[in-house]
Amino acid sequence: MITATLPNNRERMRHVDTIDGFGVPVELSGPDNGRVVIMFEETHRKTDAYDIVRERLHVAMLRTLVIPADPRLTAKSVVGILDQLKIPGGLLVGDRTGGELAWNLAASQQERFTGLVVIDCGHPRAPDIDGVVRDRHCPAVQADATALVSTRAAHAVACESKRYVHGEFRLAELAGPRRSRHFIAQLATEIVVRSLSR
Repeated sequence: MITATLPNNRERMRHVDTIDGFGVPVELSGPDNGRVVIMFEETHRKTDAYDIVRERLHVAMLRTLVIPADPRLTAKSVVGILDQLKIPGGLLVGDRTGGELAWNLAASQQERFTGLVVIDCGHPRAPDIDGVVRDRHCPAVQADATALVSTRAAHAVACESKRYVHGEFRLAELAGPRRSRHFIAQLATEIVVRSLSR
């Protein structure tokens, strides 16, 4: 009989003060010695799907840090949060607004992050679905990146973003709506693959 120890998945909610002077609730969970996955979540769109994704990541021995995708957060303020939590870096994951923050971090703090998984969000230099370039001076990302897309417009933005990734770039259509079991399985798999590739 084989016995296995389940990872410590106890969620640890903390409030961390940013360098910009406001507090952010963060949630750190999963095995203490696991590779870190930094997930930016939009609190107004929070679904149980992301909770299930995190559970799957914990089973894969990955530790997760959830930071709300607060529009006031900057790359510097996120680095300050990571420093306070003594987290040197990890894989970045973001959906929509959280994806934009993940791209900015991966581009500006390249030595800290091992890769990037974004959903329906392109590099800041790539024109978005409305044709707007958010940051003409944003550096290219020097890490591997995965872009998951749900529409043709998001697919076109992701294709344009490939020019600004100087690592392996993977583009995939979402397997289903964000609350579906197909989406959960696909996102968890993409995160595990990216986490283990470096």
